[in-house]
Amino acid sequence: MTVKRMRAPEHVIARDRKAVFMEDPTGDWRWAFDTRDPGVVYDAELDKEWEQSAEGLSEVLVHSALNEATYNARSWRACSAVEEDRLAEIVAPMSEVAFGGWRWPAPGCRIFMNELMVAEIGPAMGLHVPWEHRPGFAAVRVAANNPACLGYLDNMSAINWVTPPFVRSSDVRW
Repeated sequence: MTVKRMRAPEHVIARDRKAVFMEDPTGDWRWAFDTRDPGVVYDAELDKEWEQSAEGLSEVLVHSALNEATYNARSWRACSAVEEDRLAEIVAPMSEVAFGGWRWPAPGCRIFMNELMVAEIGPAMGLHVPWEHRPGFAAVRVAANNPACLGYLDNMSAINWVTPPFVRSSDVRW
């Protein structure tokens, strides 16, 4: 895991029927399962009230794994402010995964995938604190282990993609 931290079993401590098992990288967001009904998951920002997740434990774990995959693939494209009318073109080769939804890093994040790629689409955040949603824009991250899979994104010249060094599909020689 790169984006979140799963606690080692000996560090999962139960308090008030909640056992925290996962945190975001800064420790500001936590996930806990219900000690009486382990399929039930709660999440909360640090020092805020716990809320029951729309996703059960198995779904949270799969959702987390796909979120992590967007950051751990060999090749990726990311843009923090894509105009929402471009999203259909970006996710066209993929299908949306029907997750119940979680609130981290912001409510409204969605996962799309096919057998070669995975994408996370979420609300674009404003440029200044407080980090509120930026209407009309979305944050996009598309990942694949084969750089050629992302070539169609490189042709979207109006989008200022951030890429890992030396892996633009146009630079790959097979």
